[in-house]
Amino acid sequence: MMNKEEFEYGKRKGLYQWFVFFGIIVAVLISFLAVSFFQALRDSQLNSIQQSLNKQVEIAGKDIQKSFDLMYEDMLFFVNNLEPWTYERTSNEELAFEKRARRIFNNHRDVLDTIVVVFPNHIVSFHFDDRNNFLKVFYEEKEQIPTGKDGEVLDLKNESKGVSIIATTNLDRFFNDQLSNFYLGSKNGKFIWKDGVLKRYNFENSDTKIDYEDHVLNNLSADLNLGLKGDLLGGFSASDSQERFQASIHYYPFQLVPFEKKFGIVFTQDISTIGFDVYVNYFYLLFGLLVVLVTVLLVLFKLIRNVQSSNIALEKSSEKIKELFRRQTLLLQESKGFVYFQNANGKMTAVGEEVVNVLGYSQEDFMSNFKNYHNPDQREYINSTLESAIAERNQNVSLEFDMKHKNGNWVRVKIFEKLLYDEKGNFNGNVGICTDIQYKFESEQKLVKSENRLRAVLNSLPDLIFIYNNDGVFLDYYVKDESLLLTPPESIMGLNFKDIMPEPMRTDLIQAFERTIATNKIQQIEFEFMLPIGKRIFEARVFKLDEEKIVSMARDITTQKLYEKGLQEAKNAAESANRAKSEFLANMSHEIRTPMNGLLGIVELLENTKLNQKQREYLNVIKDSGKSLSNIINDILDYSKIESGMMNLNLSKFHFKLEMQRIFKIFSGIVEKKKIQFTYKFGPLVPSLVQLDKEKVAQVVLNILGNAMKFTPQGGKVHVEISVESVLEENIILYFSIKDNGSGIPPEDIGMLTEPFVQLDGSNTREYEGTGLGLAISKKLVELMGGELQIKSKPGEGSEFIFSVFGTSISEKEDFGQFGNFEINEEEIELVNLAERCPLKILLVEDNNTNLTFMMMLMEQLGYEVEIARNGLEAIAAVKSNVYDLILMDIQMPKMNGLEATRKIRQLSMDKDLKIIGLSANAFKEDIDEALTSGMNSYLTKPVSIHDIARVFAERFKELESKKEV
Repeated sequence: MMNKEEFEYGKRKGLYQWFVFFGIIVAVLISFLAVSFFQALRDSQLNSIQQSLNKQVEIAGKDIQKSFDLMYEDMLFFVNNLEPWTYERTSNEELAFEKRARRIFNNHRDVLDTIVVVFPNHIVSFHFDDRNNFLKVFYEEKEQIPTGKDGEVLDLKNESKGVSIIATTNLDRFFNDQLSNFYLGSKNGKFIWKDGVLKRYNFENSDTKIDYEDHVLNNLSADLNLGLKGDLLGGFSASDSQERFQASIHYYPFQLVPFEKKFGIVFTQDISTIGFDVYVNYFYLLFGLLVVLVTVLLVLFKLIRNVQSSNIALEKSSEKIKELFRRQTLLLQESKGFVYFQNANGKMTAVGEEVVNVLGYSQEDFMSNFKNYHNPDQREYINSTLESAIAERNQNVSLEFDMKHKNGNWVRVKIFEKLLYDEKGNFNGNVGICTDIQYKFESEQKLVKSENRLRAVLNSLPDLIFIYNNDGVFLDYYVKDESLLLTPPESIMGLNFKDIMPEPMRTDLIQAFERTIATNKIQQIEFEFMLPIGKRIFEARVFKLDEEKIVSMARDITTQKLYEKGLQEAKNAAESANRAKSEFLANMSHEIRTPMNGLLGIVELLENTKLNQKQREYLNVIKDSGKSLSNIINDILDYSKIESGMMNLNLSKFHFKLEMQRIFKIFSGIVEKKKIQFTYKFGPLVPSLVQLDKEKVAQVVLNILGNAMKFTPQGGKVHVEISVESVLEENIILYFSIKDNGSGIPPEDIGMLTEPFVQLDGSNTREYEGTGLGLAISKKLVELMGGELQIKSKPGEGSEFIFSVFGTSISEKEDFGQFGNFEINEEEIELVNLAERCPLKILLVEDNNTNLTFMMMLMEQLGYEVEIARNGLEAIAAVKSNVYDLILMDIQMPKMNGLEATRKIRQLSMDKDLKIIGLSANAFKEDIDEALTSGMNSYLTKPVSIHDIARVFAERFKELESKKEV
């Protein structure tokens, strides 16, 4: 049986064995944890280095590009403000120019070596010598200009003034200076990549060559060529060592405008010894820990005995913590705030009881529903701000937004959150403080509104208001109409007006500045300014805002000055506008008639081919529509003649009812598309045959009926009714009524409808398009034909347009048998085999491809083979080498137009009877008269009819045959 000593010995032995076993387990765990901890620390350090290098290389690249861009912009500004007479006038101009040159040199000393300014009569260069002296040198010829040090050269020109700047840069110095701002620690490399070549900068031992692995250089060059930033890991070796190292390589592309070469900045960091060099003592410490582990186990009993005393101390500490929390609670209550806790999923896990006093909700209610109390319009802003902060691993975040109080009011709150992460950087949650800042927010809003009201008052003033410091540097502005400025006002902030204002305004403003500062009195000056919108006269007042600021207020007094000078300038402006209008109408005539010529010409060619009945009906609609469009173009171009009373009536006899039905048929497409119930009615006494200006009547009907169709809704109704009243034997008055059930017109707007270029809805979002000229032309044409136009309308009920025209009724017994001749003023020429019956040698002069294609198709249908000239010069060359019976001459052509070519041909041609026919889209009488004066025999206006061409050919052949007989 075991005695007491043996029992105690066995107990102690068992306890000892247990401690040994426990010590071994602890040692293994510590070793495992040590390795894991070391790996985590090394990964963390590597990640930290990579993040730091990524940021630094991007900042360095942007800084280099920004510094170089700033230099380039200053150089552009410098060359654009050079005056060619700088060294030919006053010495003040030379001094100001050289000061600007030195200022630019001082601002960009690190990149500029030499600036050479080339004036029309002078060449001057500026540079700093080795003793930091600013030198100026004049040269007689450009060849004398020294090339300077190796570097890229900027060649900036101001073609309008005949001046230029040749600036030599020192990129090596520039890069070295820029990269010196970045410290990457030891074992680093700073490189500049230029078009595939790496060059090291800012390194003490510049002779040491760094060789990177081929795949590293290839990947780096591929990304930088594409303008991509990035980072990668790769091996390298130094020229003074055979050892291979591992490096973290980070690169960022940048561009030096205007150089076409591609650049990139490359930062590298040796990571071969990361962890080992920093944490080498960590391993010694670990070994020491293992050594003292036994000692720790021996004193474990003593620690256990101390647990009780520690618990006592902990209780005391708890009391202190409770007191700290009590004080914190008092502080939160005083600042109207509360504390809350959230987990990684955004769920609130705890909230301070102060939330009841701040927002009125219970703790449980707020924890469950707090997201529902956010302002819905601000939820995206809140979520995106928090997500961005977590993605960027920010330690804290602060933002303001509105939360709904339990009483229904919105309260402005500010939250400050401490973001918590684990060792691997994973987001674990956050602790935040929410504070009621409603009173502060309302005060700030009142201040903002007050400032906005003041700024609104200033912006409403018509004056151009600028604020400067006492040196003349722009500080702020209030401008309502920026069209009264040479450049946008925001672009000149921070610049001195003395450097950018043109003379003589610059001198006047300098004098006003000096007098204002000296006398503290308002100075008034008047000056003229040439702006993109034209010449403007301004009256400016200059006065002190305070001891450090000067204000100038300029007002446009151009109108007042123009009035004072009299009406002569206004008359000249009106004549110039009238000429511009005439040129516009002439150009519009040409541009519209050119495609119309091709359209109607092809229709006529197609009309002479084999077509079935349905195709012929479609073709007739196209032909009638094209002719109507041509008539509309004619009326628009003649609108100025209508206004001046020079428009004449062109009376003709025609079948009135058939003509009206033809016009109605033009709208068959829109009637079918909009399902309009279209009806028309002729009064019982309306004659079939009348004598009127058919084209003008058709134009009026097309305009008014077209408006009715356009403004009639889907499934609406349009009705046309025509009646007649006899006046003195055959004279009649035709009454037209065109009624629709559209939206109608307000009574106050009816009078505006017949005003030219006026539309009731002039916005760019209006539903119905148009020029606003149709009713104005119609009213003038109706009055020209002896009638009047009336408009009746009610909103929601539709509109009725009533007009009358004066004409003559034709007896059907007398004239109906000749009705066919009414439509054709001259006998139609048989088109088939015309070339066999009327052979001619023809030269066609035309440059437009569309018209040329149409004319060649027309000639082919008539059977003619013609020679072609693409401009007036080619036409003259053709006449010199060939004899032609007829020349078809376009008017507007490149190199030499048809008028000039006709004059030359008349001077060169021995055949005085050579017939030249003008072809043009210009339809004004002045154009026709000018063509005949140049030597043309006649003139055809585009769109040209095939029958017109055939008639000209037949007449020319008849002329030639009659001369042979004589």
